[in-house]
Amino acid sequence: MDGMNRSPPAAVAALLALAFVPWVVQFNAPGDLTAVMSWGLLNTNPWHALPLPSYFGETQGLETLPWSLQVWPLGFGFYCGALLSAASGVVFEWEDVRVTVGLLALSAVTSVIVWWGLLGRGAAGTIPVGVVAMAMVGWWFYYPVLGSIGAPPAPPGE
Repeated sequence: MDGMNRSPPAAVAALLALAFVPWVVQFNAPGDLTAVMSWGLLNTNPWHALPLPSYFGETQGLETLPWSLQVWPLGFGFYCGALLSAASGVVFEWEDVRVTVGLLALSAVTSVIVWWGLLGRGAAGTIPVGVVAMAMVGWWFYYPVLGSIGAPPAPPGE
């Protein structure tokens, strides 16, 4: 893996910071913004946060939602898995960074699915912020790993 065995502490901090970056930003009207976060919705007019479990309670459950929103909690799970994987590398010195990168990539893909679904339902003015932020974190901290994914293992040293 080109010498990268564990996530550095800065990568864990960056992954944690992703919890505060919206996956999708939706401009509803002047002064009214809805941010689809990994963990729920955040609205600015009025200021209100709605965690995922509450959102599903208000919409009569997961199965009543379009497919693009049904993957939302799965993406949150992928994100949490990436964060826990990286944190375990820092705290316990036990991590496979390929798992961390893979989970982060899956979370990014689900954020794109959520964004695409909003576009398909006519939600003009949506911006996919989350996938860009996750790609930046992945590239900045895990670039050495990206080149080794799918490559044959290096022969043992003599």
